[in-house]
Amino acid sequence: MKKTLFTLLLLMILPLVLSANPPRKVTLTYDADTQKLSVTILHPVRDTEKHYISEIQVLLADKEIEKKVLTKQSSPESETYEITLPGLSKGNVITVNAKCNQFGNKSGKLTIK
Repeated sequence: MKKTLFTLLLLMILPLVLSANPPRKVTLTYDADTQKLSVTILHPVRDTEKHYISEIQVLLADKEIEKKVLTKQSSPESETYEITLPGLSKGNVITVNAKCNQFGNKSGKLTIK
């Protein structure tokens, strides 16, 4: 009886897990001339209003400096984000955490050169 119930429960949950995918890659680039950080989060989805990057968190030296909450994704392939970060110097470490509204997180790091 327990095996049957477990199998039935597994079969009900499996399609939900398979349809949700975490962010795949977080790419950061910083332009010192414009002092802008560009973030690209690779997260392919079918419906950008039901499955999307829900939160982008920007940290400088492990200290949060920005948190953006989203309600849909800008394109079916990825989410892009740009922030001005004045006064960065060589050696500063920027981390960006991306969170999917359905499943998973991904981070990217950049050290200013």
